[in-house]
Amino acid sequence: MFAFALQSLTTLLLAGALVYLLFISERLRNRRRTQQTLLGIIFGIMVISLGMNSLVLEHIRAPFDAKSGPLIFAGYLGGPIGGLIAGLSGALYRVSLGGPSPVLGIFMNLAIPAIGVALSYLRPLRNWPEISRSDVGILSVAFVLLHAVPLWYLSNFSAAPNPVSNALIVVAGFNVLGLLSILLTWQILKYAHRFASDANRAAELATKLDLAMHASGMGMFDHKMGEPGPVFDEGMMSIYGLDREPGVVPLQEWTAMIHADDLQNLKEEMGKIWDGVSALNRADFRLYRTDGSLRYVRANWITEVDIDGTVTRITGMYTDLTDIRETELQHKASQGRVAVIAESLPGVILESESSNSSKPKLLYVSPKCKSVWGVPDTDFYADPSLFFKMHDREDYDTFKSLLRKCIETGEPFFHRYKIFPRNGPARWVDYHGSSSRQDGRVRVQAIVLDATREVEAQEQAEKEREISRRAQRVESIGQLTGGVAHDFNNLLAVILGNLEMLRDNDKPSAQKEMIDTAITATLRGADLTKNMLSFARKAPLMPVVVDLNDVVREAKNWMGRTLPESVVVETSLLAGLWPVEVDRSSLESALLNLTLNARDAMEGHGNLTIETANVRIDEAYIDAREEDLKPGRYVMLAVSDTGSGIAEDVLSSIFEPFFTTKPPGVGSGLGLSMTVGFMRQSEGTVQVYSEVGVGTTFKLYFPAAKASEQPPAKAQIAKEGDVGTGSKLLLAEDDDAVRDTLVSVLKRAGYHVTAANSGDAALVVFEEDPTFDMLLTDIVMPGKLQGTGLAKALRERWPDLPVLFMSGYASEATVHGNGLRAEDIRLMKPVQRAELLAAVAKVISKLKN
Repeated sequence: MFAFALQSLTTLLLAGALVYLLFISERLRNRRRTQQTLLGIIFGIMVISLGMNSLVLEHIRAPFDAKSGPLIFAGYLGGPIGGLIAGLSGALYRVSLGGPSPVLGIFMNLAIPAIGVALSYLRPLRNWPEISRSDVGILSVAFVLLHAVPLWYLSNFSAAPNPVSNALIVVAGFNVLGLLSILLTWQILKYAHRFASDANRAAELATKLDLAMHASGMGMFDHKMGEPGPVFDEGMMSIYGLDREPGVVPLQEWTAMIHADDLQNLKEEMGKIWDGVSALNRADFRLYRTDGSLRYVRANWITEVDIDGTVTRITGMYTDLTDIRETELQHKASQGRVAVIAESLPGVILESESSNSSKPKLLYVSPKCKSVWGVPDTDFYADPSLFFKMHDREDYDTFKSLLRKCIETGEPFFHRYKIFPRNGPARWVDYHGSSSRQDGRVRVQAIVLDATREVEAQEQAEKEREISRRAQRVESIGQLTGGVAHDFNNLLAVILGNLEMLRDNDKPSAQKEMIDTAITATLRGADLTKNMLSFARKAPLMPVVVDLNDVVREAKNWMGRTLPESVVVETSLLAGLWPVEVDRSSLESALLNLTLNARDAMEGHGNLTIETANVRIDEAYIDAREEDLKPGRYVMLAVSDTGSGIAEDVLSSIFEPFFTTKPPGVGSGLGLSMTVGFMRQSEGTVQVYSEVGVGTTFKLYFPAAKASEQPPAKAQIAKEGDVGTGSKLLLAEDDDAVRDTLVSVLKRAGYHVTAANSGDAALVVFEEDPTFDMLLTDIVMPGKLQGTGLAKALRERWPDLPVLFMSGYASEATVHGNGLRAEDIRLMKPVQRAELLAAVAKVISKLKN
């Protein structure tokens, strides 16, 4: 019985030793399948070994052994693979052994590891191969329950005289011995894993220590009393540049490598260490490696003494400080260079600690500060607030805000401001600052340069530029006056001549023709004013949706009166042209300008071609021509001539105001400039293509209108007396002639009109009689109330009052008031009778509806 127990225990301990070797194997780490397979093999061998050492009692022929523990843990730790290997090993051995109940033996050898496999799936191990106490309890209970099978089998199929009592004894023996085997195997596995973990951790720590030693450039030495020299490890050999295996380095070889200036002190210190009187445990010195390079090292050591207090051993470590020492030397050299630069700069170097923004601490200010602020650096160290006391008070808050943002974000900033130094007049300085964080502290570094001369030079240059701009403005006004005077004189000549002939001519037919001619000249004058505003991009465009093909067809009719018969006009109009939204009057003026330019370029002989097309403009087109356009659909209107063309050196200037190649007095040089202004207001562009001796093409690109927009139907012009009966109008106009004309036109149309010569007078009239149906007012008038102010004052008391505004200048409404509403109508002077009556009729009809 004792031999059985000793042999079983020895076998289980051997299994534990093999499992320990398995757990500490570096090759098998993280290879779970291989580990489980080897566990199955180890436990399978142990099962066979335990089966060979089984105990057979005299009265009970069933063999008793301790293989239950290895079988059940082969399944639990080894999974299906380990459990199958161990189970088959036990089953095969049972078959080879023979004896009674071989089927029961095979079943138990396979069923016991199956219990472990089942539990490994039901309760997977979190930290394989650690086995918890609760898992051992479940395995034990399952093992006991499993013996219901052999109890049933032996009770029914055993040949013993008392099969039931015999079966109970056998099952009880199996349970007791099996549970002991399970608990013993668990403890052996537990200690095997613990020892393996300790060994792995020790190996890992040794590896990490070795890596740390190599990575940090450290090495270890060991010197025993009586040895010819210290023992160097691999790290020490690397520090000294010795190309050989770790081992003893003779003292003579070691001392020969120490820097001559450090050798004597080091020898004295080593003597004190061996005598046991040294108070230090470290030394810094320099050495020369075998390749001649200089290294800075620090040695730290501890000593061992015997019972008499005699030092018998010195063990220590070298740290290579070469990188640190070289960095320190470079830093000192950099500080020296910065000091030299600081003395040479025309400004000041500043450094401060601003962890507490309300109380910054000045760390450094270069001595050059006296030349800028008139204060020596010692005064600034004593009172850093002097910087802010001499700072321009109007700029102080701005500077503090920029500095605070720099501290918070770390982004550098530049700021120019004025200071008031002690030693003279105000100065300008440029502050170039940045911030950094070190150990939780915020540092601000800055260079402050004296910018006084630069600012003074800029101010002088700005004065000279202003003088130049004024001169150019005077010259431009002269050119503009000349060009406009030329055109207006022609218009006035037409009007004057026709009015004189109208006075002397009594024939009604001739009078009508003269009146029409004068009206046409007047409208041309209005268009000239509008074109000038378009040139300045202040024209009040009234865009409508039009078909460019219709505009070209209508223009072709009046071109016959503008161009000589020797100029052939051809058109190429695309069917299905997209509609555009554009100011029609400005479009016709642009087309007229291009037509007249083409006529002059062809000297009255040649072909003029007008073309329309749909185009799509993409980013590539815009980038290639540097156009300020949006990609999308555009409609092109091209005017081409067969004239002399435009020279390349002139082509870049043709759109400039007042530029012209025509003789003096022939053109003002505003036509193409006004065309460009109109196109840009319309969110389009102009392109020109020209070849000397061949001809020129101007291409106008208009944004296509949206699909839902359709050309509007022509408005019906109201006739005199149509809707005016009974409607009361208040008219505010300061110009007597214009006021009288407007009153006459409106009264002839059937309106009751009351006129006032200012906004203030109109307000008094309306307050006395607030029964007026609408207000007609000029925008700019003498007195306190302009047109928009008058409308606003009246609408505060009578909010539904309709107002019609009349303007002689495009920007008056936006400059002088905010009394305009979206539904208000605004007319541009001079206003034609039909346009005025139509606008008034539109407002009155809304009131009646």
